[in-house]
Amino acid sequence: MSEIKNTIKLLRFPFALFLLPITLFSFYYIHPSLTYKLVLVLIVWHILVYPSSNGYNSYHDRDEGPIGGLEAPPQPTTMLLSICNIMDVAAFLLSFLVNIYFVFFVSVYIAGSRLYSNRRFRIKKYPVTSFILVFIFQGGWIFCANILALSSVHLFWNRPVLFSVIAASFFIGTIYPLTQIYQHEADKKDGVTTLSMLLGIRGTFIFTALMFFLASLCIYLSFSNALAINKFWLFNIVMLPSMLFFFSWGIRSFLDPSKSNFKNAMRMLILSAVSNNVYFLLLIKYFPFPGF
Repeated sequence: MSEIKNTIKLLRFPFALFLLPITLFSFYYIHPSLTYKLVLVLIVWHILVYPSSNGYNSYHDRDEGPIGGLEAPPQPTTMLLSICNIMDVAAFLLSFLVNIYFVFFVSVYIAGSRLYSNRRFRIKKYPVTSFILVFIFQGGWIFCANILALSSVHLFWNRPVLFSVIAASFFIGTIYPLTQIYQHEADKKDGVTTLSMLLGIRGTFIFTALMFFLASLCIYLSFSNALAINKFWLFNIVMLPSMLFFFSWGIRSFLDPSKSNFKNAMRMLILSAVSNNVYFLLLIKYFPFPGF
């Protein structure tokens, strides 16, 4: 029974909260009806693919210290690997019930995720390559996958959609280094050089601020039309609490590097995810696309 509980822990289902904003952002443009395809898209990404990716990474990392969503992760077993394999196969098969485009996007995502973690290939140990992989696949890739799964390629003819695809990746670029900032010693011991290690603690905060600025710029370019600019200002208002926490945490970490710890990183990630989710839910409900 404990092995089952530990396996479920390492799948880290709640961690999907941090990736939900990308899905909601794409839904703003799609405005999908409640159909079986919509349910399948949500299940494939948030119940199967993301948790499986977490578990597969944990199986190969065998972390002894805090990881995203778990302060004291248990050691993985072969059960975890088997469950991850089953979940990925299930995601692949279910994607056929959506359409062939979705099959392609899901398959490539799973392959990229496994190349990232697997000890034989271990893209994770290369700071720039791993960042680019995550930047693309957890951001714009998911956004485009959802549009092609639930809408039409013609949606990309709208300028706001294109800028939003780019913004989705910059949102991931904002989060990704912060998930590494407290793991420098553990990653060094494992032979992994992360982007955060390469940048250092101060450099990680500066880089994160740059990524958020670029994401905000893309949001502005998405909604810069006079009839839509209020969506940009709403974004700034909703994100203000997480921005204030980020700058406060950054200043404290500049003065005392020990403040860049697991608990503060999780507070930042949760606050950012909740703020983003609230913003995109407000867009979906009160600002239906097209409205430019």
